[in-house]
Amino acid sequence: MIDRLQQHLSDIYQVGAVHDVRDYLITDPRLAQYIGGKSMLSDSRETLLLSQDEDGLALSLFLDGELLSRLESADPLSRLRADLLDDLWKVLEGLSHFNCVVWRASQDRCVSLLELELQAEIDKFVGTTLLALAQGRTEMLGHLHGWLFDEVSFHGDLDEEQLARYRAANDYAARFCHALRGRLVENGAAALSELRRFFRLPMTDKISHIHSQTL
Repeated sequence: MIDRLQQHLSDIYQVGAVHDVRDYLITDPRLAQYIGGKSMLSDSRETLLLSQDEDGLALSLFLDGELLSRLESADPLSRLRADLLDDLWKVLEGLSHFNCVVWRASQDRCVSLLELELQAEIDKFVGTTLLALAQGRTEMLGHLHGWLFDEVSFHGDLDEEQLARYRAANDYAARFCHALRGRLVENGAAALSELRRFFRLPMTDKISHIHSQTL
């Protein structure tokens, strides 16, 4: 399932072949904590672990094994369930981080932590909306934006800088997705074209685009 969800996000942005996330996946929280050390928040169920030096970039994606088992059994690619959206969004967030870092590295471009979080919030909304449309789950479409962006809560162990970053990412993504959601339903091809252009913009241009769409 995780490979199909990764492909789902990759297809949205047409980024071509990316590394198979299953080759970089860690599902044991003890191993992830050992590797991540202080970068791991307590009780985290999703974390992208990475380090970079003169020899290159090393990364792993931690997704909690119990979370993955629940999603595997539910198979959201066949039928979305509101009670498992939190699990789905954690997996989509991790996959978004992984895909974005790998694609940017292939382009020899850097990516900021704020940009990673912004892209992940967008990917959770867009990825779920497209699944709901493909499955004919129109009753969910009117709720997804509120569930994801208005009913948000943040991890209690975040420091002030981290909390500010997550809040900013949530706010920017909420504004971008609010302007986009009608086009996703009514003119999917145009919405996907906009998403692909947005994905490739520098961060400063992404913020300018969001402001221009929400004046």
